[in-house]
Amino acid sequence: MVGLMQEKSLLQKIEELATNRKIQSTVGLTAQDAETKIQRLIPTTRQRLSTAKFYLDAMTNMNYAPYLGSQYSFSEDQKSLIDFSDSNLHVQINLLNPESLPLIVFLVLQGFFSNLVSLEDCVAKIINIVYNLRQNDRSSSKIRQELENKIPNGLLTAHLRIFYAIGQTGKLDKTGSPFNIAREIRNQLVHDDIGEVVFFPTLSLLGLPNLDLHFNNLFFPVNTPPKHSDTEIIAFCKDVYQKTVNFVDECYRLICDDLQHSGILPV
Repeated sequence: MVGLMQEKSLLQKIEELATNRKIQSTVGLTAQDAETKIQRLIPTTRQRLSTAKFYLDAMTNMNYAPYLGSQYSFSEDQKSLIDFSDSNLHVQINLLNPESLPLIVFLVLQGFFSNLVSLEDCVAKIINIVYNLRQNDRSSSKIRQELENKIPNGLLTAHLRIFYAIGQTGKLDKTGSPFNIAREIRNQLVHDDIGEVVFFPTLSLLGLPNLDLHFNNLFFPVNTPPKHSDTEIIAFCKDVYQKTVNFVDECYRLICDDLQHSGILPV
């Protein structure tokens, strides 16, 4: 279960405003469209988080032995990497082929990071509607400027600065925050080879049952080389997932406070 404590309160506030006819047209949407869209975006954001959690659990419960060849013994009660038995998705992989491991890692990482990026889009759309930002405004700096002139007087802006990895110079950094790194990893997974994203140990160096795969350091700031544990896949994914949950929940809290204070949408 995704721990979004503020989601229910925000949905209730939107419903209350709709009942009292306190929703106005926003970012090119009619009042009815704005209400419908935001009521759909909030659950969609949670669904994206839940799906990312599914892939995170798959990473955590990885049993590498079946993907590395029959010479490695493993217990039958060990959890398999992914179980699609309760869905319509069927994946067939030769478990005795060592080359299957990169494919498995790709499927899990692509699913995890793509859902994180998708929920970022959902949160951005929610903010656009609530604060009546221009629909064609794709500049994060302009979004921040607009938010600075609105309640909560820069508090939400501060979170967006972390979300978009804004450096001390005020410019957008390509690396830095866990979420921004996650987005870069997603882009690399889409356009490049998995080998450019993850370091795979050779079979002769494998130490089962603990098999550590590591990200390429190109995703991390040059002036702050990450420690060994910081680039390990499972540790990093757990960190970025929890920080994303915290970010979304804090956004919901701030938005709900703004709606309570203004009594109208958009704020």
